[in-house]
Amino acid sequence: MDDQNQAKKPGPELRRLNAFAGKWNTSGTLQAMPGDPPVYFHGTDTYEWLPGGFFLLHTVDVMMGNERKQSIEVIGYDPLSELYPMQHFDDQGESGIMHGRLEGDQWTILSSELRFNGIFSADMKTLTGVWEQCMEDSWTHLMEIALTKP
Repeated sequence: MDDQNQAKKPGPELRRLNAFAGKWNTSGTLQAMPGDPPVYFHGTDTYEWLPGGFFLLHTVDVMMGNERKQSIEVIGYDPLSELYPMQHFDDQGESGIMHGRLEGDQWTILSSELRFNGIFSADMKTLTGVWEQCMEDSWTHLMEIALTKP
């Protein structure tokens, strides 16, 4: 059998995303505008492999205050940039692309408007971090978040 007929298999970079697989309890606070009181949120984040194991589907279902927010995201791997491209879509018609990097227990995400810095616990059952947004060429605190596997 030649190389073209052999089934493609996900590489070790994709297998590293197994740390996310499963259902997480999510909670945190959102600082919508500087000076406004923070809004508490809670819900679930679920990560599951699509058939073939090349893409991870991330679904979000949270209550932010009294408002339900839902979104999906597809995460893959780009060997040229060595980053994880992430395409997301939400229940308000918004979509976008971000790029993640997983180095040890550090998970970072970056787009032109948002960035996230998070860290996994030693047992890989908790991911905590901070989201920031770019406003007027300056990064400001947006959200603190914690995801915990039950």
